[in-house]
Amino acid sequence: MKNKKNSFFTFCCSLVPGAGEMYMGLYKQGISLMLIFWGVGAFGGWANLEVLWAVVPVVWFYSFFHTHNLRNMPEEEFLAQEDRYLVFNDVDFAKADEVLKRNKKLVAAVLIFFGICMLAQIGMNILNPFIDGFFWELAWRLNHSATRIVLAIAVILGGVALLRGNAKDAPLEEVVEEQ
Repeated sequence: MKNKKNSFFTFCCSLVPGAGEMYMGLYKQGISLMLIFWGVGAFGGWANLEVLWAVVPVVWFYSFFHTHNLRNMPEEEFLAQEDRYLVFNDVDFAKADEVLKRNKKLVAAVLIFFGICMLAQIGMNILNPFIDGFFWELAWRLNHSATRIVLAIAVILGGVALLRGNAKDAPLEEVVEEQ
């Protein structure tokens, strides 16, 4: 694998996040960037979290400049590059079944909730021209915001869990200070 690829094709591939890395031979990095770029955009659009769209240009610029930096690296430095996934690289997926079994009810509840939200939105889109009024508007707004509400609560609970985790670690710090 060498990094001195055709400059025109390198430029063309660098316009699509991840494609440039894949053209350079770093497939895991390319797939990671593609999944992050398209996944964040799709999830942000689906969950009506416009703030996630701020991540999309950052990923695009990173991928664009990363591709050109790879192409301009000295051959020895390029060959030393490790092709690895950018996210979940150190996760042992062999234990995923165990984690899923332990949290089976939670995963099921989340899937059911999002499925109900999706069906409700589809139903409301179909019925919208035929029904009007205050309660319809209220139901429409609540349904439209349901995923955002749940995600906001999950983020808050995650932050609280992190804070509680730090509080549990505090006695260990005191022991270290005493020594």
